[in-house]
Amino acid sequence: MADPHLPPQAPAVQVPLLNSNNYQENQGTDLDQVLHRLEKFLTFLGFKQSSALSFLLSWVGFVVVAVLLPVLMLEFSQCCGCEKYQITNFELDIVASQTCLVAISLLCLLHNLRKYGIRKFLFVDRSCGHVASLNDLYINQSKESMCLFVLWLLPCLILKTAREIIRILYVQRESWWLSVAVLFTLVLSWTYVSTISLTASILFHLICNLQIIHFEDYAKLLERESDVLIFVDEHIRLRFHLSKISHRFRIYLLLDFLVVTARQPKKN
Repeated sequence: MADPHLPPQAPAVQVPLLNSNNYQENQGTDLDQVLHRLEKFLTFLGFKQSSALSFLLSWVGFVVVAVLLPVLMLEFSQCCGCEKYQITNFELDIVASQTCLVAISLLCLLHNLRKYGIRKFLFVDRSCGHVASLNDLYINQSKESMCLFVLWLLPCLILKTAREIIRILYVQRESWWLSVAVLFTLVLSWTYVSTISLTASILFHLICNLQIIHFEDYAKLLERESDVLIFVDEHIRLRFHLSKISHRFRIYLLLDFLVVTARQPKKN
């Protein structure tokens, strides 16, 4: 029986879990938006060929922009006395090397994206151990990788444009319109080729850094948990993901190294 001298106790206040649930849902929505934008970017570059039309546009764009345009511009822009500033055979070797690298990037990433999809490919799918509490870290790392991509591409694009401008000042052609057309075409082709190659590299960088997030979370798990089975399960999962990353990018890296090594100039 309650003591009549004691003041009545206020009923316990139950804090609803609606706010925390809404926060996790917002995080999931933000991550979905980031992945959707990344998927659209990859589709624009031709890495995702989900239909016959996208397949045709991707490979026609590759042949035209990466092969035909630079070769035609180099062949038809030859002039007398230009050997000092434009070595056609050397330029064609560069085009051949860049074309091989682009083809490798397209084929390898196209196969992986078609087989796994963007979420499983980046290991942020629920079946790959996706953790909702890490969504903010996933989003930040994705944005950092895209910023790094821009920092890689933009200075090189400026240098490439400056180099082509300097060359048209020294290489006299029949008209300035032809010089401008050659400048625009070569810069366009270089931008396409470099964007494809750097995108493949930045995706490899992104996947590796997303796994670093999982390793850091595993370190926190060791501090707060005492169940050995949980440690073993998480350790096995992380090792499995590392082996999958190595397997998916093994052919891409080996072929890239092979092309770069094979195209090195030989000493006489």
